[in-house]
Amino acid sequence: MRGKTDNGRRWYQEVDPELAYTLVRESAAVVVNRHTIRRIYGNKEFKRMILARDNNTCYFCGQFGDTIDHLLPRSKGGHTTPVNCVCACNECNQSKANTDLDEFLLAFE
Repeated sequence: MRGKTDNGRRWYQEVDPELAYTLVRESAAVVVNRHTIRRIYGNKEFKRMILARDNNTCYFCGQFGDTIDHLLPRSKGGHTTPVNCVCACNECNQSKANTDLDEFLLAFE
């Protein structure tokens, strides 16, 4: 996989085919050729895109949100893709931490 950092420096990282497939399927990367995929968003750009998509509204409580949270935590196999990330307020993001979504929503009710 290839990409650029937020300050424009290029980077390269080998990823397994299953991860590459997930990143492309969930619109986080595009296929360049049979050996290369390229990330679509830099970190800051990705965060801005998720916040704009969700209208800065916390997915969990509906209040103003300015952070992004992974529905399936990265520590449990989740990836940073538009499908797996949502806008969250700081309080919900900190409360959820690496809890599974269903478990968090049950405790949230």
